[in-house]
Amino acid sequence: MCSAVQLTTSHVADAFTLSSLAGWNQTLEDWQMLLRLSDACYGIELDGQLVATATLVCYGQTLAWLGMVLTHPDFRRRGFARTLVDHALRHAKSLEIETVGLDATPDGQPLYETFGFHPIERVERWERQPHSGSSNSLPSDVSHDGYVLERPGRLRRYLGPCVANSPATARALIETTVTRKPDNGWFWDLLPANHDAVSIATDLGFKRARTLTRMSWGRELPTNNQRIFAIAGLELG
Repeated sequence: MCSAVQLTTSHVADAFTLSSLAGWNQTLEDWQMLLRLSDACYGIELDGQLVATATLVCYGQTLAWLGMVLTHPDFRRRGFARTLVDHALRHAKSLEIETVGLDATPDGQPLYETFGFHPIERVERWERQPHSGSSNSLPSDVSHDGYVLERPGRLRRYLGPCVANSPATARALIETTVTRKPDNGWFWDLLPANHDAVSIATDLGFKRARTLTRMSWGRELPTNNQRIFAIAGLELG
């Protein structure tokens, strides 16, 4: 039986290959960021080849986020994902993490349920195709009761996180961001329970691309989804 190894910078290129084969949006820089954020990034190697990964980003002892559960297409159905999830969850328990969260694909959800994760809400990825003729005419004097971040992606630029005290602030921040950046298309992960986020995405030409299930293990965390207009990413929560 294969055991988990700690991922290092020497694994970044192979990890990027795995996420690219899966059609995911992460860049080499995203993988490097994950290694910096946590010492709990794991993989399985066979004959020197990285064939599976899982990452665990810890936010103190309150929350840890499980992500990047990937297996090379040629090595699936061998229990590698189960091994890595088990290893990550054991690590979280050893740190006395109160809650572990993740965003599950339909294929992954049954595996996570066997570990005691349960569904709490939906997460949706919205996509905007490239637009030509981006304008720089929007005002920048938005209120200071919110923020939005964005970063490059392998396929599309990624919007998020965005937290704001009002839909008007969120709309101004997001519209300014997607208009002023080079438009190679966008991905935006949101919680559809925030109907204002859905409305803003629709108005700005985004369309729903996929649906995942947000799941948790351990203590339930209180949330205020009405202030969350975009999450930080499926690998970060």
